[in-house]
Amino acid sequence: MTFMEVKHLKKIYTSKLGSKGTEALKDVNFSVEKGEFISVMGESGSGKTTLLNIISTLDNATEGEVYLDEQALSAIKDKKISKFRREQLGFVFQDFNLLDNFTLKDNILLPLVLSRKSVEEMEGALEPLVKRLNIEDLMNNYPYEVSGGQKQRAAVARALITRPKIILADEPTGALDSKSSQNLMEILSDVHQNGQTILMVTHSARAASYSSRVLFIRDGQVYHEIYRGDKEPDDFIDSISQSLLVSSKGSV
Repeated sequence: MTFMEVKHLKKIYTSKLGSKGTEALKDVNFSVEKGEFISVMGESGSGKTTLLNIISTLDNATEGEVYLDEQALSAIKDKKISKFRREQLGFVFQDFNLLDNFTLKDNILLPLVLSRKSVEEMEGALEPLVKRLNIEDLMNNYPYEVSGGQKQRAAVARALITRPKIILADEPTGALDSKSSQNLMEILSDVHQNGQTILMVTHSARAASYSSRVLFIRDGQVYHEIYRGDKEPDDFIDSISQSLLVSSKGSV
């Protein structure tokens, strides 16, 4: 079942001087099935972060549209956009985006507090989630008191707490060491196995190998995609690396 559709997406950034501008996205088209785990890969400047920003409603397309459950994201009124992001989208960022003056528990619960959920609802959602992510003993710690991997687990918990339609992850392993990166990707893989739809931007072939499909973007266009099928992550890495090699040669 098609869950999200990206149709003819184009983004041009214009300067204040009124020059021609920079075309970040040319004509991006792809669809996401419910429950898929998709990675988007490409070199710096290829347009992948711009694409994620438009899908997350943090930026607007110059042309084209993104549909989530057949709802055009551009049609959401400004006064409702924050509520939409909070309740329908889950975000996981490279730099965690945790508030240092909040405990991990308060950071995780913040989306539910903003949605004015009851204490009972919040506690009911929190307990199984942090236990599943193995951070239940850290709830009273502050972000500066825990490791990078533990911060990112808290960020994942915050993204999942509202039971969003889709998780959007922007280089989630970028600030982690290799062991923490592997641990995080195993967590996201487990989240995906439980039916969560995930769209992740990454430069890491190893991180992308946990997804079910990889889209490759170059010069503002999706030019190639590969499916994992029944391959294990270690076997899928070879296919991803080969596609990245072809991409780098094509951009010379």
